[in-house]
Amino acid sequence: NTLRPYPCYLCSRAFARKHDLQRHIRVHTGAKPYACLCCKKAFARTDALKRHLRM
Repeated sequence: NTLRPYPCYLCSRAFARKHDLQRHIRVHTGAKPYACLCCKKAFARTDALKRHLRM
């Protein structure tokens, strides 16, 4: 599909942007590269870390 040229090789989802595919892959790998400097809790997405920091 030309609207979603980046398919996930682990499931049937496809994405319009390469960045969205890269972020999605973390669902499968469990990678959590964004950690809170105060409590060390880790997150898969930057928006989740930012939400955590606002608490």
